[in-house]
Amino acid sequence: PNAASAQEQLDAAARAAVAAAAAAPADPQLALAAAMALFRSADLRLLRATCAAAAAAPDLAAVLRADDRLDDAVRAEVLGLCQDGLAFAERAQKAAPGVAGHLAIALHLSLLAWAKGPARALLAGEGPRLLREIDAAVAADPTFDGGAPLRLSGRCRAKAPWPVGDRAAARVALQRAVELSPVAIHWLFLGDLLAADGDLAAALAAWQKAAAGPADAGTAAALPWLHELARRRVAAFPAPGAR
Repeated sequence: PNAASAQEQLDAAARAAVAAAAAAPADPQLALAAAMALFRSADLRLLRATCAAAAAAPDLAAVLRADDRLDDAVRAEVLGLCQDGLAFAERAQKAAPGVAGHLAIALHLSLLAWAKGPARALLAGEGPRLLREIDAAVAADPTFDGGAPLRLSGRCRAKAPWPVGDRAAARVALQRAVELSPVAIHWLFLGDLLAADGDLAAALAAWQKAAAGPADAGTAAALPWLHELARRRVAAFPAPGAR
């Protein structure tokens, strides 16, 4: 995919959304739009960098940890975008509470936790807040935006350290997300969890579905990189005699 062009388009959309929200500070919908545009801009940066790291990874374990090995420049960019995005999400939620606001806050908190590192995020009290916002979104409407609250619940609980992490609950959430909306990102995240649980055959099947799976409206811009991450996992999958 044309990474630079895709990133430029999302960056331009984020700048326009931020300008619109700044011009009408009392409008919660414009604040929410700005929050989500900033998230998509930050998330694509993370995905692109993760794909580059995965391409250089020597084995499946390294492919799965690719997002943990990114440099400080990427973390700083994501941190700045998500700090601004969180402020817009909080403004929107305060003015018009609902599932969309909870989800937007949680999405930004999840990337902030990644950018800061899990230990630092936990010490700042952001882990419990992230779970509260995720759980509020799931309680309000687990089907919202193609199951995005379930997806985020599963992904965060699968990757987070104790006391936030909970792989059993993560599996339930991601399986529900796949059943609701069998899109690439749901299969990718479910495959990663299955691999972490040692169920490699099921993980491979999930990644194969992710590599050819569709997007929903919220993940359309990221689809080429989601496909690439899934293909890297499939390519790095150990041969039967090496497992």
